[in-house]
Amino acid sequence: MTPGAVIADERGTTLVELLVGLAMGMVVLSALTLVIVVTLHGEARVSARVESTQRARIALTQIMEELHSACVSPQVAPIKGESTGTSLAFIHATGNELSKVSPTPTKSVITLASGTLTQSDFPVAGGSSPNWTFAGQASGTRQLLTGVAPITPGGPIFTYYNYKNGGLSTTPQSTPLGAEAATTIVVHVALTASPASTPVADAGANTSAVLRLTPPAFNEQAVNPCQ
Repeated sequence: MTPGAVIADERGTTLVELLVGLAMGMVVLSALTLVIVVTLHGEARVSARVESTQRARIALTQIMEELHSACVSPQVAPIKGESTGTSLAFIHATGNELSKVSPTPTKSVITLASGTLTQSDFPVAGGSSPNWTFAGQASGTRQLLTGVAPITPGGPIFTYYNYKNGGLSTTPQSTPLGAEAATTIVVHVALTASPASTPVADAGANTSAVLRLTPPAFNEQAVNPCQ
């Protein structure tokens, strides 16, 4: 081949081939970007669920511990009659009272309002066991958990059960409990907690705990939870 022929040779990458190559590169790049985005979103959702579960677990653990110290006196039912599906009222021992044989209780009311779970504590104002009277104004109110909602929209987060006919009833008690509070032996807490902050919207994680008030005699047929 003569030098002139080499200079005149027009073989090489055409514009069509270049455009096809660019298009294929864009497809590959788009696929890789999609994979990265999906992975990041999946990781964010998992992190959000872990966060919401941890936050809910801390709040539920606190509620459980307080309910497990609710039997402050024999024959005194810890759950109060004003308890509803979104408000749990009960008495329990706190602080130094936990180690006493006859502790002076505190009345606590845990309420769900506007997506926030709060607890208000009311000290004893007068009276003696089992006829204590409690202050009308809370000595303190603290926030337990935010981003809270019932698992079923409009449903309860607290449900209550008692013993009937020698066994645990499978039908929740009607609320407000009223006189039935005296026989409440199981409190079921179930809620949905959303993450405090996350770059990806997430419905939150469901969590629940069954809180059993076991009589000291471990008699499962007992009607009163603290006899």
